[in-house]
Amino acid sequence: MKNPSDPRPPGDPDAPHDAGAPPTQDPLEALQRKLAGLGETSMRKTYYPELQQRLEELERLKAFLDHSNDAILLVEVLTGRIVDLNESACRQLGWSRAELLEKSLFDLSDLQDNPAAVSLIRSDEDADVRDVIVTELYRKDGEAFWAELMLNRMHFRDSAYVLAVARDITQRRAVEEALRQSEEFLKNIVDHIPAMIFAKDARQLRFITINKYGEDLLGFTRSEILGKSNAELFPTGQAAFFSQKDRETLERGELVEIPEEVVSTRNGDRVLRTKKIPLLDEQGKARYLLGIAEDITERKQLEEKLVQSQKMEAIGQLAGGVAHDFNNILMVILGYGSMLRNDASLSAQHREQVDRIMDAADKAAQLTSGLLTFSRKQVIKTQTADLNDVIRRVEKFLSRIIGEDVQLRAVLAGHPLPVDIDANQIEQVLVNLSTNARDAMPQGGLLTVQTSLQRIDAGFVQANGIGEPGPYAVISISDTGVGMDDATRKRIFEPFFTTKEVGKGTGLGMSIVYGIIKQHSGFVNVYSEPGIGTTFRIYLPLSVTSPLAEAALRDLEQPKGGSETIMVVEDEAELRVLLEQILSGAGYRAIMAENGAAAIQQYQKFGREISLVLMDMIMPGMSGKDACNAIREIDPNARVLYTSGYTMDIIKSRDLLEEGTELLMKPVRPLELLKKVREMLDS
Repeated sequence: MKNPSDPRPPGDPDAPHDAGAPPTQDPLEALQRKLAGLGETSMRKTYYPELQQRLEELERLKAFLDHSNDAILLVEVLTGRIVDLNESACRQLGWSRAELLEKSLFDLSDLQDNPAAVSLIRSDEDADVRDVIVTELYRKDGEAFWAELMLNRMHFRDSAYVLAVARDITQRRAVEEALRQSEEFLKNIVDHIPAMIFAKDARQLRFITINKYGEDLLGFTRSEILGKSNAELFPTGQAAFFSQKDRETLERGELVEIPEEVVSTRNGDRVLRTKKIPLLDEQGKARYLLGIAEDITERKQLEEKLVQSQKMEAIGQLAGGVAHDFNNILMVILGYGSMLRNDASLSAQHREQVDRIMDAADKAAQLTSGLLTFSRKQVIKTQTADLNDVIRRVEKFLSRIIGEDVQLRAVLAGHPLPVDIDANQIEQVLVNLSTNARDAMPQGGLLTVQTSLQRIDAGFVQANGIGEPGPYAVISISDTGVGMDDATRKRIFEPFFTTKEVGKGTGLGMSIVYGIIKQHSGFVNVYSEPGIGTTFRIYLPLSVTSPLAEAALRDLEQPKGGSETIMVVEDEAELRVLLEQILSGAGYRAIMAENGAAAIQQYQKFGREISLVLMDMIMPGMSGKDACNAIREIDPNARVLYTSGYTMDIIKSRDLLEEGTELLMKPVRPLELLKKVREMLDS
């Protein structure tokens, strides 16, 4: 039976013996030769109409294939030899038709390294298989271009071939690469913007993307955030507020700004300033919610410190002005009072009345003196003195004023602490603080006065908003009294502020302390917990020009770092970040935990990889001591270095610390911390 796709007439003498073999020359040329060899009469009668129709069909097909933008190659199965092709293949590859018919598809590419291509072309299995492969094709000039190669296994006259259609995708790949680089560049920009950038789907309000800064801020990885709702990431109250603002933004269809919102993160609470805006689709319907949140926690804290500083400065100016004017009035009262007292004709009764006037005027003069001290308007005369000597000189006097129920303990630095001070005024500071400590311990207790040397760096100054970088001599005065809440602690230096009963204090004692220390270019740090006690830490600039300073400054040399793993357990987020930076900056690996329970979980996870635990003594929930006991049940040899705002004596008196445990005093001072850490790791 005649094959309908065979253009040769039956009995054609030019037919090859192997009817299944594909033509090795252009089939259109072969057909034209056959037509030329037929007699005109015979051709007209028998073959001309049919052959002419087939010729036109072949011409159209050839033109269609040759003008295709794709290179089309017919490849022999098993060998990969090219047995037919279109003109586009010649144009794109640079070889002539004859040259390409002498090559295999493997000569033009690296398909021999592609298992899928090799399996499809070289397999002798009788099956229709298709595949799309991206590969490089080589031109005659040695250059290569990227092509999307569609391979289609097919059969023709009982023989298997692979039809290879190659599409040049060089330009498309260049565009894709440019887009990829652009997306990567944009992602890097967004990740390094100092603000949390996120997007949520408008329907379910679930996170669909977030930048690196947002991951670091929240303390979650991207995989932990994506696909989650507010309720799955934040406390109930916060989640409800965030969702309310999300819906409000979508309903309004415009930018919504939230000046302040508090978000709970794994690193503690942070204050954010957030802007949200809906992203609309082509129909104007909200499809996504875009948010940008700036962390303003430090800014808020600095603003509060600035307001407090300005408030104290304003009070100081007012107090100084009042004291100055009042002193003039007192001078008149005291002057005329003295004249009356010296009048011999004055009766005994009147003399007693004048004495009472003079006593009241003296008390008023003391009051104004205190106001002048607070406002730093008194002139001080400084001399270089060893702070340890000042403590020794006043120690016996302090023992008398605090009474028998309070034990006084002095712990002095092992080297001199030269400072430029008015010794009498510093003694007054010690007396005022000791008197307050005694009043805070009505049932008796322990008062510890300790001296040390600390170097304050720029990070400490920025974190606390006080002081200047440099070496300081420090006096720590700690009691085991009733302590203070945060609201009271913030007001203790205000003139006339007192928590004592009426008639039992003027409220100027702490104001005088503040004024004296400020006048000495120092500052005071207060650490207190209700029911635990209070520690005042007074910083006075070290007199570096003094010959006594050399020995002290040797102790402030930069300590060695290390590569050990240290777990930091601290409930204050800012301090936790600072400790991590200090330790990692010295080469240590820092593992963070926000409370005692988290510390136990981390120790169970990392085990003896942890060389040292740096833990806050007093934390919400589980105390440092309880957490330490639980860790020691896991590893009896675990080493723990506590941090606290209280002295060792105070901690021991409250049974918060076992004998022999190491304690580092807050606020954190990097050099002392690194020195102590290295000392414990080497011991």
